[in-house]
Amino acid sequence: MASKVHFAPAAKKGGLRRGTIKRLFEAAGLGGCFGQRDFVALKLHVGERGNQHVWRPEQAREVAEAVREKGGLPFLTDANVLYRSERHNAVEHLAVAAANGFSFEACGCPLIIADGLRGDSYVEMPIPGGRHHKRARIAAEIARADAVIVLTHLTGHGLFGLGGAIKNLGMGSGSIAGKQMMHEQFRPRVKEKECVGCGTCAEHCPVGAVIVPEDSAARVDEEKCIGCGECVAHCPTGAIPVQWGESRGLQERTAEFCAALMAGRQERFGFITLLTQVTGSCDCMSSPGEPMFPDIGALAGRDIAAIDQAALDLARRAPGGEKKLRVATPGAEIGLAHEVAERLGLGSREYELVEV
Repeated sequence: MASKVHFAPAAKKGGLRRGTIKRLFEAAGLGGCFGQRDFVALKLHVGERGNQHVWRPEQAREVAEAVREKGGLPFLTDANVLYRSERHNAVEHLAVAAANGFSFEACGCPLIIADGLRGDSYVEMPIPGGRHHKRARIAAEIARADAVIVLTHLTGHGLFGLGGAIKNLGMGSGSIAGKQMMHEQFRPRVKEKECVGCGTCAEHCPVGAVIVPEDSAARVDEEKCIGCGECVAHCPTGAIPVQWGESRGLQERTAEFCAALMAGRQERFGFITLLTQVTGSCDCMSSPGEPMFPDIGALAGRDIAAIDQAALDLARRAPGGEKKLRVATPGAEIGLAHEVAERLGLGSREYELVEV
Protein backbone atom coordinates (compact mmCIF):
# COMPACT_ATOMS: atom_id res chain seq x y z
CA MET A 1 0.00 0.00 0.00
CA ALA A 2 1.38 3.41 -1.02
CA SER A 3 2.22 5.84 1.77
CA LYS A 4 1.20 9.47 1.48
CA VAL A 5 4.03 11.98 1.16
CA HIS A 6 2.94 15.61 1.27
CA PHE A 7 4.76 18.08 -0.96
CA ALA A 8 4.93 21.88 -0.95
CA PRO A 9 6.76 23.40 -3.95
CA ALA A 10 9.35 26.11 -3.48
CA ALA A 11 8.52 29.76 -4.17
CA LYS A 12 9.23 30.98 -7.71
CA LYS A 13 12.32 32.86 -6.52
CA GLY A 14 13.50 29.92 -4.42
CA GLY A 15 13.18 29.03 -0.76
CA LEU A 16 9.96 28.26 1.09
CA ARG A 17 7.11 30.61 1.81
CA ARG A 18 6.56 31.49 5.45
CA GLY A 19 4.25 28.99 7.12
CA THR A 20 4.92 26.24 4.56
CA ILE A 21 6.55 23.89 7.06
CA LYS A 22 3.74 24.29 9.57
CA ARG A 23 1.15 23.54 6.85
CA LEU A 24 3.08 20.40 5.90
CA PHE A 25 3.17 19.37 9.56
CA GLU A 26 -0.62 19.61 9.72
CA ALA A 27 -1.26 17.97 6.35
CA ALA A 28 0.92 14.97 7.18
CA GLY A 29 -0.71 14.55 10.59
CA LEU A 30 2.58 14.75 12.47
CA GLY A 31 0.68 15.85 15.57
CA GLY A 32 -0.46 12.24 15.80
CA CYS A 33 3.09 11.11 16.65
CA PHE A 34 2.87 12.25 20.26
CA GLY A 35 0.53 12.89 23.18
CA GLN A 36 0.04 15.61 25.78
CA ARG A 37 3.29 16.60 27.52
CA ASP A 38 5.31 14.04 25.58
CA PHE A 39 8.96 14.94 25.01
CA VAL A 40 9.32 15.42 21.25
CA ALA A 41 12.84 15.35 19.80
CA LEU A 42 13.26 17.50 16.69
CA LYS A 43 16.27 15.78 15.13
CA LEU A 44 18.17 18.16 12.89
CA HIS A 45 21.72 18.97 11.75
CA VAL A 46 22.89 22.45 12.81
CA GLY A 47 25.73 22.38 10.27
CA GLU A 48 29.37 23.24 10.73
CA ARG A 49 30.19 26.83 11.64
CA GLY A 50 29.17 29.16 8.81
CA ASN A 51 27.13 26.62 6.82
CA GLN A 52 23.91 28.36 5.78
CA HIS A 53 22.50 25.52 3.65
CA VAL A 54 20.99 23.67 6.63
CA TRP A 55 17.60 24.12 8.28
CA ARG A 56 17.22 27.72 9.43
CA PRO A 57 16.20 28.66 12.99
CA GLU A 58 12.92 30.24 11.85
CA GLN A 59 12.01 27.00 10.05
CA ALA A 60 12.75 24.91 13.14
CA ARG A 61 10.58 27.33 15.12
CA GLU A 62 7.58 26.53 12.91
CA VAL A 63 7.87 22.87 13.90
CA ALA A 64 8.43 23.67 17.58
CA GLU A 65 5.32 25.87 17.61
CA ALA A 66 3.25 23.19 15.86
CA VAL A 67 4.34 20.59 18.43
CA ARG A 68 3.61 22.89 21.34
CA GLU A 69 0.15 23.73 19.97
CA LYS A 70 -0.63 19.99 20.01
CA GLY A 71 0.46 19.73 23.64
CA GLY A 72 3.95 18.28 23.14
CA LEU A 73 7.22 19.45 24.70
CA PRO A 74 9.64 20.02 21.79
CA PHE A 75 13.42 20.17 21.91
CA LEU A 76 15.94 20.43 19.08
CA THR A 77 18.62 17.77 19.19
CA ASP A 78 21.64 16.30 17.46
CA ALA A 79 24.48 14.01 18.52
CA ASN A 80 28.21 14.71 18.55
CA VAL A 81 30.22 13.81 15.45
CA LEU A 82 32.88 11.16 15.00
CA TYR A 83 35.43 13.40 13.32
CA ARG A 84 37.44 16.09 15.14
CA SER A 85 35.45 19.23 14.54
CA GLU A 86 33.93 21.69 17.00
CA ARG A 87 30.86 19.43 17.04
CA HIS A 88 32.85 16.56 18.59
CA ASN A 89 31.82 17.60 22.11
CA ALA A 90 28.69 19.21 23.53
CA VAL A 91 30.26 22.50 24.67
CA GLU A 92 31.68 23.47 21.29
CA HIS A 93 28.75 21.84 19.45
CA LEU A 94 26.36 24.21 21.24
CA ALA A 95 28.65 27.14 20.46
CA VAL A 96 28.53 26.29 16.74
CA ALA A 97 24.75 25.96 16.90
CA ALA A 98 24.49 29.39 18.54
CA ALA A 99 26.80 30.91 15.93
CA ASN A 100 24.54 29.48 13.22
CA GLY A 101 21.49 31.06 14.88
CA PHE A 102 20.00 28.15 16.83
CA SER A 103 19.26 29.99 20.06
CA PHE A 104 16.27 29.41 22.34
CA GLU A 105 14.94 32.83 21.37
CA ALA A 106 15.15 32.12 17.64
CA CYS A 107 13.81 28.56 17.71
CA GLY A 108 11.35 28.74 20.60
CA CYS A 109 12.72 25.62 22.28
CA PRO A 110 16.00 24.37 23.75
CA LEU A 111 18.76 22.50 21.90
CA ILE A 112 20.02 19.38 23.69
CA ILE A 113 23.11 17.45 22.55
CA ALA A 114 21.72 13.95 22.79
CA ASP A 115 24.85 11.95 23.61
CA GLY A 116 26.18 14.25 26.31
CA LEU A 117 29.34 16.16 27.01
CA ARG A 118 31.83 13.78 25.39
CA GLY A 119 29.55 11.80 23.09
CA ASP A 120 29.54 8.73 25.33
CA SER A 121 26.00 8.91 26.72
CA TYR A 122 24.05 6.27 24.84
CA VAL A 123 21.45 3.53 25.13
CA GLU A 124 22.11 0.12 23.60
CA MET A 125 19.08 -0.95 21.59
CA PRO A 126 18.56 -4.30 19.81
CA ILE A 127 18.53 -4.25 16.00
CA PRO A 128 15.65 -6.42 14.70
CA GLY A 129 16.91 -8.35 11.68
CA GLY A 130 20.37 -6.76 11.83
CA ARG A 131 22.97 -8.32 9.53
CA HIS A 132 25.98 -6.36 10.75
CA HIS A 133 25.36 -5.78 14.46
CA LYS A 134 22.89 -7.10 17.02
CA ARG A 135 22.71 -3.87 19.06
CA ALA A 136 22.98 -0.16 18.23
CA ARG A 137 24.44 2.56 20.43
CA ILE A 138 21.86 5.34 20.20
CA ALA A 139 22.37 8.84 21.66
CA ALA A 140 20.58 8.71 25.01
CA GLU A 141 18.20 11.66 24.81
CA ILE A 142 16.97 10.66 21.34
CA ALA A 143 16.44 7.08 22.52
CA ARG A 144 14.53 8.34 25.58
CA ALA A 145 12.31 10.84 23.75
CA ASP A 146 8.62 9.94 23.55
CA ALA A 147 8.50 10.87 19.86
CA VAL A 148 10.89 12.05 17.14
CA ILE A 149 10.26 14.46 14.26
CA VAL A 150 13.17 14.13 11.82
CA LEU A 151 14.07 17.48 10.23
CA THR A 152 16.22 16.65 7.21
CA HIS A 153 18.03 18.80 4.66
CA LEU A 154 18.63 16.75 1.52
CA THR A 155 22.27 16.73 0.34
CA GLY A 156 24.61 14.76 -1.83
CA HIS A 157 27.02 12.42 -0.05
CA GLY A 158 30.09 10.57 -1.31
CA LEU A 159 29.13 7.22 0.22
CA PHE A 160 25.31 7.46 0.38
CA GLY A 161 24.86 9.21 -2.94
CA LEU A 162 22.03 11.23 -1.45
CA GLY A 163 21.63 11.87 2.27
CA GLY A 164 18.01 11.98 3.41
CA ALA A 165 15.95 11.05 6.47
CA ILE A 166 17.53 7.61 6.89
CA LYS A 167 21.01 9.10 7.08
CA ASN A 168 19.84 11.94 9.35
CA LEU A 169 18.09 9.60 11.78
CA GLY A 170 20.38 6.55 11.63
CA MET A 171 23.83 8.14 11.46
CA GLY A 172 22.77 11.33 13.21
CA SER A 173 21.29 9.53 16.23
CA GLY A 174 24.29 7.31 16.79
CA SER A 175 26.61 8.16 19.66
CA ILE A 176 30.26 8.62 18.73
CA ALA A 177 30.83 4.90 19.33
CA GLY A 178 27.71 4.17 17.29
CA LYS A 179 28.95 6.24 14.37
CA GLN A 180 32.22 4.29 14.45
CA MET A 181 30.19 1.05 14.29
CA MET A 182 28.46 2.28 11.13
CA HIS A 183 31.76 3.33 9.49
CA GLU A 184 33.75 0.34 10.71
CA GLN A 185 34.64 -1.33 7.40
CA PHE A 186 35.37 1.63 5.15
CA ARG A 187 39.09 2.35 4.74
CA PRO A 188 40.32 4.48 1.81
CA ARG A 189 43.09 3.27 -0.49
CA VAL A 190 45.33 5.59 -2.53
CA LYS A 191 46.13 4.80 -6.17
CA GLU A 192 49.75 5.95 -6.17
CA LYS A 193 50.01 6.35 -9.95
CA GLU A 194 47.05 8.74 -10.01
CA CYS A 195 47.99 10.76 -6.90
CA VAL A 196 49.60 14.13 -7.68
CA GLY A 197 50.53 14.88 -4.08
CA CYS A 198 48.39 18.04 -3.91
CA GLY A 199 47.51 17.57 -0.23
CA THR A 200 43.78 18.27 -0.66
CA CYS A 201 42.90 14.99 1.05
CA ALA A 202 45.08 15.82 4.05
CA GLU A 203 43.52 19.29 4.35
CA HIS A 204 40.03 17.80 4.64
CA CYS A 205 40.85 14.80 6.87
CA PRO A 206 39.24 15.61 10.25
CA VAL A 207 41.58 13.36 12.26
CA GLY A 208 44.94 13.87 10.52
CA ALA A 209 45.02 10.32 9.16
CA VAL A 210 46.25 11.31 5.68
CA ILE A 211 49.95 12.01 5.20
CA VAL A 212 51.44 13.47 2.01
CA PRO A 213 55.24 13.06 2.01
CA GLU A 214 57.24 15.44 -0.19
CA ASP A 215 57.53 14.15 -3.78
CA SER A 216 55.42 11.10 -2.95
CA ALA A 217 51.84 9.87 -3.07
CA ALA A 218 49.49 10.33 -0.13
CA ARG A 219 49.09 7.50 2.34
CA VAL A 220 46.48 6.74 4.99
CA ASP A 221 47.24 5.84 8.60
CA GLU A 222 44.64 3.11 9.15
CA GLU A 223 44.93 3.29 12.94
CA LYS A 224 43.81 6.94 12.88
CA CYS A 225 41.29 6.66 10.02
CA ILE A 226 37.62 6.79 11.06
CA GLY A 227 36.19 5.94 7.63
CA CYS A 228 34.34 9.23 7.09
CA GLY A 229 35.12 9.41 3.35
CA GLU A 230 36.10 13.11 3.27
CA CYS A 231 39.36 12.30 1.42
CA VAL A 232 37.36 10.42 -1.21
CA ALA A 233 34.96 13.32 -1.65
CA HIS A 234 37.71 15.92 -2.11
CA CYS A 235 40.41 14.15 -4.13
CA PRO A 236 40.57 16.15 -7.40
CA THR A 237 42.04 13.30 -9.48
CA GLY A 238 40.04 10.31 -8.24
CA ALA A 239 43.17 8.75 -6.75
CA ILE A 240 41.21 7.73 -3.63
CA PRO A 241 38.21 5.91 -5.09
CA VAL A 242 35.14 4.89 -3.15
CA GLN A 243 35.07 1.20 -2.25
CA TRP A 244 31.49 0.60 -3.22
CA GLY A 245 31.16 -2.64 -1.30
CA GLU A 246 32.00 -0.67 1.84
CA SER A 247 29.53 2.04 0.86
CA ARG A 248 26.86 -0.63 0.65
CA GLY A 249 27.73 -1.78 4.16
CA LEU A 250 27.59 1.78 5.49
CA GLN A 251 24.09 2.30 4.10
CA GLU A 252 22.93 -1.04 5.47
CA ARG A 253 24.28 -0.36 8.95
CA THR A 254 22.77 3.13 9.00
CA ALA A 255 19.33 1.79 8.08
CA GLU A 256 19.75 -0.85 10.80
CA PHE A 257 20.37 1.90 13.38
CA CYS A 258 17.04 3.42 12.28
CA ALA A 259 15.42 0.03 12.82
CA ALA A 260 16.82 -0.17 16.35
CA LEU A 261 15.48 3.26 17.26
CA MET A 262 12.07 2.80 15.62
CA ALA A 263 11.38 -0.81 16.65
CA GLY A 264 7.88 -1.23 18.06
CA ARG A 265 7.04 2.48 17.86
CA GLN A 266 7.07 3.59 14.23
CA GLU A 267 3.90 5.58 14.82
CA ARG A 268 5.98 7.85 17.07
CA PHE A 269 8.12 9.11 14.18
CA GLY A 270 7.41 11.86 11.64
CA PHE A 271 9.54 13.32 8.88
CA ILE A 272 10.02 16.69 7.17
CA THR A 273 12.62 17.00 4.42
CA LEU A 274 13.79 20.24 2.78
CA LEU A 275 14.78 20.04 -0.89
CA THR A 276 16.31 23.52 -0.95
CA GLN A 277 19.94 24.48 -1.55
CA VAL A 278 20.78 20.83 -2.31
CA THR A 279 24.56 20.63 -2.57
CA GLY A 280 26.83 17.81 -3.71
CA SER A 281 28.47 17.55 -0.27
CA CYS A 282 26.87 16.98 3.10
CA ASP A 283 26.20 19.56 5.81
CA CYS A 284 29.18 18.34 7.84
CA MET A 285 31.24 20.81 5.82
CA SER A 286 31.45 24.54 6.48
CA SER A 287 31.49 25.15 2.71
CA PRO A 288 29.53 22.36 1.00
CA GLY A 289 29.54 24.09 -2.40
CA GLU A 290 26.88 25.64 -4.58
CA PRO A 291 23.42 24.05 -5.00
CA MET A 292 23.21 21.48 -7.78
CA PHE A 293 19.83 22.66 -9.07
CA PRO A 294 17.06 25.17 -8.22
CA ASP A 295 15.09 24.76 -4.99
CA ILE A 296 12.38 22.09 -5.28
CA GLY A 297 10.34 22.48 -2.09
CA ALA A 298 9.68 20.41 1.04
CA LEU A 299 8.18 17.03 1.95
CA ALA A 300 6.44 15.65 5.05
CA GLY A 301 5.16 12.21 5.97
CA ARG A 302 5.06 9.31 8.44
CA ASP A 303 7.03 6.76 6.37
CA ILE A 304 10.84 7.04 6.29
CA ALA A 305 11.33 4.86 3.20
CA ALA A 306 8.60 6.67 1.26
CA ILE A 307 9.83 10.19 2.03
CA ASP A 308 13.42 9.32 1.07
CA GLN A 309 12.24 7.70 -2.18
CA ALA A 310 10.10 10.75 -3.00
CA ALA A 311 13.04 13.08 -2.28
CA LEU A 312 15.29 11.07 -4.58
CA ASP A 313 12.71 11.01 -7.39
CA LEU A 314 12.16 14.78 -7.17
CA ALA A 315 15.91 15.44 -7.16
CA ARG A 316 16.40 13.27 -10.23
CA ARG A 317 13.63 15.14 -12.06
CA ALA A 318 15.10 18.58 -11.24
CA PRO A 319 16.86 20.42 -14.11
CA GLY A 320 20.03 18.41 -14.73
CA GLY A 321 19.36 16.51 -11.51
CA GLU A 322 20.20 12.96 -12.60
CA LYS A 323 23.48 14.00 -14.25
CA LYS A 324 24.55 16.29 -11.41
CA LEU A 325 23.89 13.62 -8.79
CA ARG A 326 26.09 11.20 -10.70
CA VAL A 327 28.86 13.78 -11.09
CA ALA A 328 28.74 14.68 -7.39
CA THR A 329 28.62 11.07 -6.18
CA PRO A 330 30.07 8.91 -8.99
CA GLY A 331 29.17 5.24 -8.77
CA ALA A 332 27.24 5.50 -5.51
CA GLU A 333 24.38 3.07 -5.04
CA ILE A 334 21.86 5.85 -4.59
CA GLY A 335 18.69 4.61 -2.94
CA LEU A 336 20.15 1.46 -1.42
CA ALA A 337 19.37 2.65 2.13
CA HIS A 338 15.70 3.01 1.13
CA GLU A 339 15.63 -0.62 0.00
CA VAL A 340 17.19 -1.78 3.26
CA ALA A 341 14.71 0.27 5.29
CA GLU A 342 11.85 -1.34 3.39
CA ARG A 343 13.32 -4.82 3.96
CA LEU A 344 13.57 -4.10 7.68
CA GLY A 345 9.86 -3.22 7.78
CA LEU A 346 10.33 0.53 8.35
CA GLY A 347 8.05 1.55 5.50
CA SER A 348 7.37 1.26 1.79
CA ARG A 349 9.09 2.92 -1.16
CA GLU A 350 5.72 3.11 -2.87
CA TYR A 351 4.16 6.51 -2.25
CA GLU A 352 1.43 8.90 -3.30
CA LEU A 353 2.64 12.51 -3.64
CA VAL A 354 0.02 14.92 -2.28
CA GLU A 355 0.63 18.59 -3.05
CA VAL A 356 -0.09 21.06 -0.26
